[in-house]
Amino acid sequence: MRKLSIEEKIELVKARLNSLDRNLSEEQLDFILHPINQACYLKACPGSGKTEVVGIKAAYEISGWQDKFIGLAVLSFTKNAAKEIADRIKKFGGTNATQHPHFIVTIDSWLHGYVLHPFAHKSTGYKGKNSDKSYRLIDNEEKYDFLSSFKTNISTAPNYKDAWVNDYYFECTDPVSLQSQNRYLDLSNISVPLSKILQENKKKFLKAGLATYADAEFLCYYLLIKNPGILSNLVKRFPIIIIDECQDLSNNQLEILKLLNQKGAIIHFVGDNNQSIYEFKKVYVEKINTFISENKLVEMLLTKNFRSNQKIVNVSIGLEKYNTGNTANHIIGNEPEITAKSCILWEYTAAEFSQLPQKFIVHLKRINSAIPLAETKIEISKSSILARAHSILSGFRSLPSMDLTKIELFANALNCWANNPKTGKDMQNALQQIGKSISMLAYDGNGNHQHQYCPDVYNQIEWRNQLCDLIVKASDTSNLVYPFNGLTWSQWSSNFKSFLSGYWPNFHSPINDWDSVKGKIMAPKGFAKVLVLDTLKANQNNYSEKIRMTTFHDVKGETLDAVLIVSAKDKKSKGGHFEQWLSEEADEKEFVRFAYVASSRPKHLLIWAIPKIANNKFKDKIIKLGFEAE
Repeated sequence: MRKLSIEEKIELVKARLNSLDRNLSEEQLDFILHPINQACYLKACPGSGKTEVVGIKAAYEISGWQDKFIGLAVLSFTKNAAKEIADRIKKFGGTNATQHPHFIVTIDSWLHGYVLHPFAHKSTGYKGKNSDKSYRLIDNEEKYDFLSSFKTNISTAPNYKDAWVNDYYFECTDPVSLQSQNRYLDLSNISVPLSKILQENKKKFLKAGLATYADAEFLCYYLLIKNPGILSNLVKRFPIIIIDECQDLSNNQLEILKLLNQKGAIIHFVGDNNQSIYEFKKVYVEKINTFISENKLVEMLLTKNFRSNQKIVNVSIGLEKYNTGNTANHIIGNEPEITAKSCILWEYTAAEFSQLPQKFIVHLKRINSAIPLAETKIEISKSSILARAHSILSGFRSLPSMDLTKIELFANALNCWANNPKTGKDMQNALQQIGKSISMLAYDGNGNHQHQYCPDVYNQIEWRNQLCDLIVKASDTSNLVYPFNGLTWSQWSSNFKSFLSGYWPNFHSPINDWDSVKGKIMAPKGFAKVLVLDTLKANQNNYSEKIRMTTFHDVKGETLDAVLIVSAKDKKSKGGHFEQWLSEEADEKEFVRFAYVASSRPKHLLIWAIPKIANNKFKDKIIKLGFEAE
């Protein structure tokens, strides 16, 4: 068969999508035109326009779709990614292209909507509430009072330790096994009797209509494997599935896809397995690769990086070889170089560590001073300082505790709300914290954590208005709750108790009456005589510009102007030390992928900052990646 020219391929796509206004590469066109009934794996390098091409592919297929009751499922892992794909489909396929019978959402929403909520009660015995048998999702990090009845004591005196029911879940293995989703809970060596107790408490939890997100995946798997009719109907409803960011598939999600595939579903994978960095969520890139090979997914490539310049791209190519052991495909960087040195290695001493952010800011300003056009300068607001964990970044700025008491949450919320100038993030943090505080005090923690812990007796808007009213009234100086000037935690708790006593009747149908709550309002343990401000005060270093500081995981999928990647001072942080980023050990490949993800974010400038070590044997390896030492 004659090979089509790129012009002919463009015409074929435009024949269906006449509004297409993009200059597509031949690789992108090949994916769009690839037969939808032939499963493929689109291996997309960073910055390749993957999300857009998935949207165009879906629009292309939907524009020629004939069946009104059988649809295409395009599934991603975040609401933002799903929305971005849906927007592309609407842009090129029309506003109706994302409607029935097609489904463009997150993989969780798809499984919950078509399997979990309508059918899971059949497997668990959940009786439902007011004829509603849908499940309530509980975040695995939350420790609500009502979850106490499902706890399991897993150690004896004197070191009593409990396993909360949302600390673990059932893994889709044969036989079914328990897996921890709490870094402090090790289930590898528990006894058989204790394992049975944990399983029974989990079954009670599920029978009560409650589930973590990992539980939800297991319930979907279990239901489908035990009910071939439901599995068959799901495949008939969605015979073709496109998985965006396939490298993020958990083991349980992959097992569900295997069932669908065995029943006849055609599954397309899109992603970059070099960016698989979620082993803590039981994402195993080896199993994803096995699925691709065993099911003979046709491998297709996107090798043009429209994000980064070639020097930065070369670093990613070198890191991919450390990850896979194989020479990577040649990737072409399309962003022009705007500075003589695009990849720089800094070495810091202990005394110099805290000033790395200011050094980075000064360096960016120096580069910008030599660039005449404002639109081509590096924007500090679009640059970031990255590390493996927040603990590494804590030397640059303090972080609010993740384990604040109910009372500390309220005080911290008032502090966020009072920031001047107050940003949208400040308001969001304040509402989230005060919502959690009141949910725990008044409603035993029964609330939707995605909406400021909104209890069932409120709708989201009512709850948000209630919280805003509460913050405004608590901030009134006449109530002696805010500001905190000169108040110890003991004094402030007394004032707060007096204020909340008067406000309590404003809450809709609280589970707990005021008499049962007032005894819980006291100074945090060990802080009675400590000033509130001394506890909440952010001990930040003062830098000349505000610059974002966050983790590798937080920037996955983003494009930044410049990035400073900071290595931990030692190897105590798993995957946070530069030697681990260049490891050739089989059990440290994910650490290499951490560096790959972080290093493939910037357009113009990539800097690694590593501790200064005598006779550093890894320095030459870093230089060979393409870095220049300063």
